Amino acid sequence: MRIFIRVILFLFYLLCMVAMYLSMVDKYDVIYDMEPTLSQDSLGHNSNNGAVFGGLILLLIFMSQMLFFYFEQSKKWRWAAVVMTVLAFLFFFIR
Repeated sequence: MRIFIRVILFLFYLLCMVAMYLSMVDKYDVIYDMEPTLSQDSLGHNSNNGAVFGGLILLLIFMSQMLFFYFEQSKKWRWAAVVMTVLAFLFFFIR
């Protein structure tokens, strides 16, 4: 596989990881840290839209890494694709 395609898929992976992180972060965390009397999730509504969007991003990461794994010839890059996929799943489920 060409180095250009490898770089593009790696950048796509990083972009998806950033999008997943930003969609799942609570925008009121700073306020909760400043005022300890406020309970967690007391501000705003408790919709899970960020988690759903994060799951869709995780699906995109999984599909792109499996395509990368399928078309890649080098075993080293195949293992890199597997490790990046496992890290994305760990990040999603820990977050």
